[in-house]
Amino acid sequence: MSLNLRSLRVRLCLWYVLLSMVWMSALGIFSYIYLSHALASSREQTMQRRETRMIHFIKEEPFLAPGTPLAVQLHHFMLVSPDTDLLEVSRLDGTPIYMSPNGGGRIPWTGDACKDPCFNIVHLDRHTFRTLQHIADLEGYPVRLTMAGVMDEHYDILKMVETSYLIFLPLMLLAAIAGGFMLSHRALEPVDRITRAARTLGIHDLHRRLPIGATGDELQRLAEAWNELLERLERAVKGLTQLTSDVSHDLRTTITVMLATTQLALSRPRSNQEYRDSLQTIMEECQSTAALLDDLLAAARADTPQQQIERRPVDLSDVIQEVCGHLLARTEMKHQQLTVSSEDDLWILGDASLIRRLVTILLDNAIKYTGEHGSIAIELRASGTAHILEVRDTGVGIPQEEMPRIFDRFYRIDASRNRSEGGNGLGLAIAKWITLAHDATIHVEPGKTSGTVFQVRFQSIPASDAIQVA
Repeated sequence: MSLNLRSLRVRLCLWYVLLSMVWMSALGIFSYIYLSHALASSREQTMQRRETRMIHFIKEEPFLAPGTPLAVQLHHFMLVSPDTDLLEVSRLDGTPIYMSPNGGGRIPWTGDACKDPCFNIVHLDRHTFRTLQHIADLEGYPVRLTMAGVMDEHYDILKMVETSYLIFLPLMLLAAIAGGFMLSHRALEPVDRITRAARTLGIHDLHRRLPIGATGDELQRLAEAWNELLERLERAVKGLTQLTSDVSHDLRTTITVMLATTQLALSRPRSNQEYRDSLQTIMEECQSTAALLDDLLAAARADTPQQQIERRPVDLSDVIQEVCGHLLARTEMKHQQLTVSSEDDLWILGDASLIRRLVTILLDNAIKYTGEHGSIAIELRASGTAHILEVRDTGVGIPQEEMPRIFDRFYRIDASRNRSEGGNGLGLAIAKWITLAHDATIHVEPGKTSGTVFQVRFQSIPASDAIQVA
């Protein structure tokens, strides 16, 4: 079985093993150094205490046996000392005064003044000694004092610790590898479940959702994000399926009407007026199809992330007057009252054709969903550094629960559809894209009594700057 170093499970395991070994090695080194220092310092303190006892013993010994030579006094002191301890005393010129009979060899002087105790490590007869060398006063004159104690047991302890650690280190490495693989497997097992569940999803079962455990961790958030994505995909696929059905229905109806009109016109000679009526019908069907294609092209344009719009000074009041003039005939056909309230010289930077399309979409929706003898009002006003466009109607309104979704592509409140009043679910989605492309905002709210209010907030520019740019 090959080891895939790109696998997240393997990398997590390796990181766990590496960190474990670093910490265990650091702990072992620290323990060894600390133990070695503790043993050495404890031995030094013991030897200093022995020196103090020896000096005190020499000062007290003459009162017990007056005239006893210094060497004899030192010998008496060593009789009660451990056999492993060594003592050497000499004059400052190196003349020996006393040497332990078990010394086995003279311990060399360090060469330092050693007015304060000097400590060192000396190897004699396959033993390791910790030495203390000090210039001390014995019987009123200075002497070189050398005391030594065997350190073999200390080094045996350090050697045992070192050997034990070296033996257990490979075992700890194997345990760390096994633990790392176990922990990484348990940590990533939910990811495997999510992956297996995601692979079984297809275009026909987007209603399914990934299992979510109430763990409160990153994996739960990952599964929730996947489910949100699936929900958006499900809505998009449903909308696209509905759009395909609607567009196919529209195109089929258009072709059927044009074909039937053409066949009827060619079936027998007709008058000029009858031919004009047939051409008029064909033209209306072509216009309806062209409008549908324009919406589809606008939707495709909105999908392009790098889409750039041409930004030039645009007078919103002129655009509103123009659009209202084009749609006035439709309001008159439905006996609707259209009220226009617009301040002059309200300029923004943007694409005039897109702004015109935005206003047309909002006003067209108001006319479409407002019944006969209803009223529609469009208002443009300045508010600080922004220009606010509002379109109000007294139509059927939008249910409160549907408002968060009306700007979704292909979404329509009423799934039923007819060619005269129905839509393709792209208009408000295109309006949303146009506002975002112009760094503007759009939102919808219910009317005070009935109908709907759409409000768009644009960033303004001074009229003087607009005239200079233009």
